[in-house]
Amino acid sequence: MRREEVFMRRKQLYDTTVQSVERTLDIIETLSEHKTGVGVTTLSKELKLHKSTVHRLLTTLMLRKYVEQDPETSKYKLGMRLFELGNAVLSKLDIRQHAMPYLRQLWRSTGETIQLAIVDQQKVLYVDVLETLERVGVKSNVGERVPLHSSAPGKVWLASLPDDRLGDVLKLIKFEPFTPYTIDNFDKLKESVNQAKELGYAVDNQEYSTDLISVASPVKNYRGRVIACIAITAPALRMGEDKIREMGSQVKATADKVSQSMGFNK
Repeated sequence: MRREEVFMRRKQLYDTTVQSVERTLDIIETLSEHKTGVGVTTLSKELKLHKSTVHRLLTTLMLRKYVEQDPETSKYKLGMRLFELGNAVLSKLDIRQHAMPYLRQLWRSTGETIQLAIVDQQKVLYVDVLETLERVGVKSNVGERVPLHSSAPGKVWLASLPDDRLGDVLKLIKFEPFTPYTIDNFDKLKESVNQAKELGYAVDNQEYSTDLISVASPVKNYRGRVIACIAITAPALRMGEDKIREMGSQVKATADKVSQSMGFNK
């Protein structure tokens, strides 16, 4: 066999392997968007792949525990192996270890849901959550992602950006509406971000989820760079204007303490 033919066959094999990896990752990412599970037909349509291809890849993922199938509905969902890998990644985030004692103090003093968030791929990602013990409270999950423009942590992160960088990021935001209160344009978001700069904390007043209000403040490292945000989220019925200001002061004080533990000095 000529050298050129060997090269072409190797290239075809490589391309096929890469394509299979990409399709497998597409399946995992799509499953993450369907919390109650999804069937082969739906996956096939969403990914524009043949059912046999989807089924073959799902079978492999199930054997490795990355995917599970509900015996009653036959729908597929993410498996515990991904949970284990996610925890392995999260355990390496020093910020969680530094922040936890302070998060617990804040949780005990407020009685509300406390979240530790970072920004990843232009979205807020919750990396730690302490849920309220109140009967009427906020359900939040580690690994949950929320948009920048409609969340208090997102606004805090935007407020930390230099003006030129902020302008570039704001241009990429699509202002997807989640509630009647969601900020829907550049000027309103810029105003909200500027307010966060002045106060030292940002407010999400039912902008992502109706009846929920959140306040958040930045955590900085020894270089003064924002590396995370701490948020308090509670039902709107418990968050009047005075309470929002009180919670804002509390979350800012807590974030400042965590920042100091990370080596930040004003």
